[in-house]
Amino acid sequence: MPDKALLREILDAQLEMVCRFRADGTILFVNRAYAASLGHTSEEMTGRNLWAYVTEEDHAHVNQMLEQLTPTSPELTIENRFETAKGTRWVLWRNHALAFDAEGRWQEAQSTGIDITERKQLEEQLELLVGELNHRVKNTLMVVQAMAHQTFRGTGLPPQPVATFNNRLGALSGAHDALSRANWAGATLAEIVHQGLLICGPDDMRLDIGGPAVLLPSNATVSMVMVLHELATNAMKYGALSTISGSVSIQWTFEPSSNATGTVMIDWRESGGPEVAKPTRRGFGSRLVSDAVPRQLGGSVQLDYAPSGLHCRISVPGAICVAGMQ
Repeated sequence: MPDKALLREILDAQLEMVCRFRADGTILFVNRAYAASLGHTSEEMTGRNLWAYVTEEDHAHVNQMLEQLTPTSPELTIENRFETAKGTRWVLWRNHALAFDAEGRWQEAQSTGIDITERKQLEEQLELLVGELNHRVKNTLMVVQAMAHQTFRGTGLPPQPVATFNNRLGALSGAHDALSRANWAGATLAEIVHQGLLICGPDDMRLDIGGPAVLLPSNATVSMVMVLHELATNAMKYGALSTISGSVSIQWTFEPSSNATGTVMIDWRESGGPEVAKPTRRGFGSRLVSDAVPRQLGGSVQLDYAPSGLHCRISVPGAICVAGMQ
């Protein structure tokens, strides 16, 4: 068993900050890196309270997190601000509880930390850039909408084509909203379905929606919102949602592949509406539904114009099933 001097030498050689402390915050030991970040020696830090170096606004969060340490789950990771000799820094701490009382409350723990200030600053800059990008995209869509209104005004065109165009712009804007909320890293299929069906109204009881928590990549989000918007528009004009008695079921399943991703299968099934016949011509909406997924996402679309109701089956690769979020 190495002696204490050797253990101290090993810990002092580490670049990461190490601190052992009691539940009340009393510091029992710090290595050289931890002490140096505060402008002290290791000996000077012993007996001080670590809460003096945690940014006050983060006290409640850090304390709440530490309360989660249990004999069965003795480790957790916390990001918080740390008041160093050079100013406030962000630190990622790996905490390990070392001793518990009879009730299972932790009494002593050790934290190992690395400075992540630059990473946090980059994340904040990215968030600002994404917000600005979303703002500019929405402004552009509003300009296009205004241009369309001015262009079509007084031309004698019926109002329906203009309304259809504006609804498509609205769906496109909703898709960008979904991406913005996720920092353009993709969106959950539930959110995509929600945005695609906004034209139906938020509380349409004729819709039956469900499936596992699946995340689609960013390149699939806009396409899928627009495809679902076209299916919903068609259902409201000619299909099941054109009548009070009709209904639409939108269910999806996830099929994992050999890597971290898989294929999501979306099943759109209409019933209770007027008798369906296959259209004799393909408009923009039909082409979008049939072509967008295969061409842009490498998936497939199967359309069945059964007399009892339209049945559309869509497969999209590259999805991720988010465990624990059913």
